[in-house]
Amino acid sequence: MFYLDPLYGQLEISPLELSLFQTRALTRLRDVSLSAVPPLALASGMAASRFEHSVGVAFLAKKLTEKKEFSKMKNNLYLAALLHDVGSPPFSHLSEPFQMLLINKDHEQFSEEMLADKEMKQKIKKNKADLQVVSQLIKGQLKPWSDLINGTIDLDNLDNTLRWGLGTGVFQSKFYQPEEIVNAFVLNKGKLALKINYQANIQKWELARRLAYELVYSDANLAPASMLLRALQFAYEKKELSKDFFYLTDSQAFYLLENRFNQASQDLTRAVRYWQFYLLGAKLTFEQPTDKVKKVCLSWQEKFKSGDKIARLLKIPRQDICFYAGKDRGFKKIHLPFVGQGKPQSHMPITPLKWRIRVYLHPRHKEKVKKIKEILGQLFVD
Repeated sequence: MFYLDPLYGQLEISPLELSLFQTRALTRLRDVSLSAVPPLALASGMAASRFEHSVGVAFLAKKLTEKKEFSKMKNNLYLAALLHDVGSPPFSHLSEPFQMLLINKDHEQFSEEMLADKEMKQKIKKNKADLQVVSQLIKGQLKPWSDLINGTIDLDNLDNTLRWGLGTGVFQSKFYQPEEIVNAFVLNKGKLALKINYQANIQKWELARRLAYELVYSDANLAPASMLLRALQFAYEKKELSKDFFYLTDSQAFYLLENRFNQASQDLTRAVRYWQFYLLGAKLTFEQPTDKVKKVCLSWQEKFKSGDKIARLLKIPRQDICFYAGKDRGFKKIHLPFVGQGKPQSHMPITPLKWRIRVYLHPRHKEKVKKIKEILGQLFVD
C-alpha cells in the first residue's frame, strides 16, 4: 500500500504497518487535530491531524535509523514515533490540564493506557518492538534515545512545525527540510549530539517555529482557544468531564460541549463554531516576568482564578471573560551540544523567551476594555 504524505510524498506502507494504522488508537488520531484549536474554529487554513503528523514522525524515524549508529533502535524508535501522540486528548493541549487534574497524567503518560490495549500489544509484538521500550521512549525515560522523540529538538517537533505551518498557511512552501535535519543527529561518546555543519538548517527550523507561533499567539488563535478552555473549565466544575472524555475525538468532544454539557459551555462552544470570537480586552508581554506572572502562567488553577476574579471585578457573568496566560511554547533552548569543530558548542536561541497574559471579552461589554487594562495592571504590574 502507498500513503501520500503532504511533506514527504508517496510512502510505501507494509502490511504490518497498515495493521498498526488500523488500530483504534491511531484511527482516533485522524480526528484529533495537530492544532489545539479545532480547524472549524480557525480563521486560517486546515491544520493536519495528529495521525498525519504521527506517520510523518515515523517516516523521519525510519530515515534516522538507516544510519548505523541508530540502527539497533529501528523497530522501537519507529513504533514510538508512530504512537507518540496516541494519548493526546481531544483539543490536545487545551484539555490536557484537565487530563492532569482528573487522572494525574499528561498525554505521554496517558499513552500507556492506549498501548495496554490487547490488540495494540499484539501488533507491537508482531512489528518486533518491545512495548516497555516504546513506552519509555514516548515518556522520555530512555536516554539518550528518548531525546529523539521527547526532547528539545526531536523528530516530533521537526515534523509538526512545518506540517502545522503549511496547513494553516503560515508557509507557502517547505521552509526547511526535516529529512535533512535528521542527519544532524549523532552519537558522541554515547550521548546524543548535533553535527555543527547542520547549524544553519536548524536555525531555519527555529525561525519557522517563531513564525508559526506568531499565529499561535495571535488573537485569531488565542481568542477561540481561550473560549474553548473556559468551556472546558465550566464542564470540569460541573463534573461533566470524566476519564472517558480523553478517549474521544475532536468532533465527539466538540459535540458534547456544544450540545450536552452545561449552558455556559454550550454558549461558548457554539460561539466558537460560528466565529463569534471574543474581543481582546487587554494584554501583557514579559521577558523578565515577576514571580506573580510566572505563577499564573504555570498554574492552570491560577489561570482559572484570575479569569473569575476579573469577571467579579467587572461585575459581569464568568463566561463573558476568558483569560489566557502562558510561557512561550515556541521558544526552544536546545540541550544537545553541537559537535564537529573543536570543543562542543552550546545552543543560543535566536529569540528571547516571552511570557504572555491576555484577557478576552464578550463583545457586549466592549465599553469595559479600559477597566480591564486597569485591573490587569493592578494584578500583574503594580
